[in-house]
Amino acid sequence: MTPGQSTRHGGGGYSLAPVLAALGAYGGTVWTARSWASCPLGNDASNHVGLWMTTAVVWLCLTLLLLLLQYALRRLPLPGGQWLGLLTGALALTLLYRLGMDWPYHPPGGDCVEGYPLFPFTGKTGPGGAP
Repeated sequence: MTPGQSTRHGGGGYSLAPVLAALGAYGGTVWTARSWASCPLGNDASNHVGLWMTTAVVWLCLTLLLLLLQYALRRLPLPGGQWLGLLTGALALTLLYRLGMDWPYHPPGGDCVEGYPLFPFTGKTGPGGAP
């Protein structure tokens, strides 16, 4: 190997997955916060820090899933390139995260009494979140 040659073999490093995961986690969290802004138990509640703490866990989950996807894409190349597959995966996971955080329900003539889920797909909190 000559001094100018690279030891990497296609696909680049694994730095793209954490960056896309960070963008997806932040974007999904901001979307959630804006959706729940009109609910007293939404992001205006005293425990709103829970939503931002969830972001760190979601980022870790998204990063691990995107790293697995990136590894799989190195073994099975796509015509559009690895970055396009990762971007599509990041968008799909961000949408899945946002769907898991649900939307508040505003009953006719009443205020919202629900809180956002503490983690995606775990159910709403607050008195209105009980089945």
